[in-house]
Amino acid sequence: MNTKTCPFCNGAHCIKKGFQNNSQRWYCKDCKKKFQATTKAPPSKEELLCLYAFGKQTLAELSLHYKLRYRTLQVMMDEVVLPQKHHTPRSVALVVDMTFFGDFGVVVFRDQTTKENLWWMFAPTERTEYYALGRRTLEDLGYTIQSVTADGLPGLPSVFAGIPFQYCHFHARKNITKYLTRNPQTEAGVQLKLLMSSLHLFDEQRFGIALDTWEDAHRNFLAERTVREDGSWCYTHRRLRGALRSLRRMAPYLFTYRKYDFSIPRTTNALEGHFAHIKVRVRAHRGLSLRRKEKMVALILTASSAQYTNNLPKRLW
Repeated sequence: MNTKTCPFCNGAHCIKKGFQNNSQRWYCKDCKKKFQATTKAPPSKEELLCLYAFGKQTLAELSLHYKLRYRTLQVMMDEVVLPQKHHTPRSVALVVDMTFFGDFGVVVFRDQTTKENLWWMFAPTERTEYYALGRRTLEDLGYTIQSVTADGLPGLPSVFAGIPFQYCHFHARKNITKYLTRNPQTEAGVQLKLLMSSLHLFDEQRFGIALDTWEDAHRNFLAERTVREDGSWCYTHRRLRGALRSLRRMAPYLFTYRKYDFSIPRTTNALEGHFAHIKVRVRAHRGLSLRRKEKMVALILTASSAQYTNNLPKRLW
């Protein structure tokens, strides 16, 4: 009795159809396709997309390996519908940030504990209203936001009002370096840079005292003015004053992680590392259209959740 199964449709109505290169050929009455005994089932659309995104295989490599036309591969991957994000409402310590992929950016809310991306949104620029939308969405879904760690985008503390808010130490140092440069040429600049380098050793009170002491020591230097030819004037050390003003703005949110019993991350490094992981995979496929690039990023953001690992090809996980 013939029990051959068709590799294309899994149909059992197959009959022998001669030989080719000393290999038995078969014919499927269900899908009307011919195949050899050694023929393997072609990959599914989902498998192709995962090989493309996670295996970093180009369309040319996939076309050669599976003997499929370049355009056919594109159509198959375009037809893939990504799985819907499933939510398990709970208390979460969020790390939020935005990264850019040239043509667009994506705002991501990530659970620091489980490393799960809970919400994301594609946008052309970084604006506080996108973060406000993310907060409302998660709270409407039933999440309790325990804390938020974010970069120094002005206005974010007010977006997350009523929630313990932590400014990322890495971004805080980077912001001050923007004013001072990596190699300050003044004594005041050198001392302020050293103060920022030891940020993790302070608490809010001790840091406030150290910053006040630094400002008192260099008050006259900071007050120096430069008179222009038309008689107007400006502060000589505007960038140093800008660094001080920025620090004063961030200071109330630099040590939130020390005030609570539960763990609050003091940097967004976990999310930054995830962004680097995504960009490595996107960079392997230069020239992607905006729509396909967004789909690829969304697939990686979705697949970072453990709940989806059984729904995608196991060999990729």
